Amino acid sequence: MKFTVVVPLYNKGYSIERCINSVLAQCSHLDQVIIVNDGSTDNSLELVLALYHDEITAGKIVVVDQENQGVSAARNRGVVESLNEYVCLLDADDEWLPGFLQAMGRLIEDFPGADLYSLAHLIKKPGCELTKPKHGLADGFRGYVLDFFKSSAKGSVAKSSKICVRKEALLSIGGFPVGVVAGEDLYVWIRMALNGKVACDMKYLSVVYQELDSSRGARRVSVPYPLVYFSKNKPPKIVSLHRYLFSIFYKHFLSSLVNKKFKESLLRLYYYFRIYL
Repeated sequence: MKFTVVVPLYNKGYSIERCINSVLAQCSHLDQVIIVNDGSTDNSLELVLALYHDEITAGKIVVVDQENQGVSAARNRGVVESLNEYVCLLDADDEWLPGFLQAMGRLIEDFPGADLYSLAHLIKKPGCELTKPKHGLADGFRGYVLDFFKSSAKGSVAKSSKICVRKEALLSIGGFPVGVVAGEDLYVWIRMALNGKVACDMKYLSVVYQELDSSRGARRVSVPYPLVYFSKNKPPKIVSLHRYLFSIFYKHFLSSLVNKKFKESLLRLYYYFRIYL
């Protein structure tokens, strides 16, 4: 089994080497790395071209350079360019620990009926040690997720730097919604879970870095896309899905109140209640 790894890149000159090195260090299953430079204005692209000249020449790393269109467009471009059925995503400021792709390959071999696969992740904040966030599944869990929405309402099950998708399953829902800056990934996991199975192995082999940079500002004041989408397209009558949508709303609504973003609070409230009008 071979994987394509897609890395969307926008102004991550401070972390892209760490990210790509963690991919190249995987001992098995790695076939292709596609780095989609989404109009970076720092030295991100130049670093990649200089540091990985040999891998690019050999075709192991493919660099796609496009005008800035957002992370969804960058991910979609990488998935379309993929030569393999299974595509792993990794954000340019995160990294994998040794054995990530090996564990993912075994998960797919043992549970071949899923469209979305996930491992567990650790959190790294500036100046702090690695910590375990709240996950929606218990440590040691391995298999098909019985109720993705119920588990996701409790904590993280799928996240962009720890998942693998079946290429055709992602493309069948139109990929990531272009132009969306908040909750675009949550929307995709929901749609994929509605259409097919999800499998997870709770091995902590991904590290997500929580660093503040200019690319995150728009997310803090935007309405999470699942609320926008389901306000226009009524969700199925699945109790756990509605609980999950409420958890998404409540988390962002509370955050906007705490940060005194009252306009954003009202907008999030408006879209949530539109789901049920």
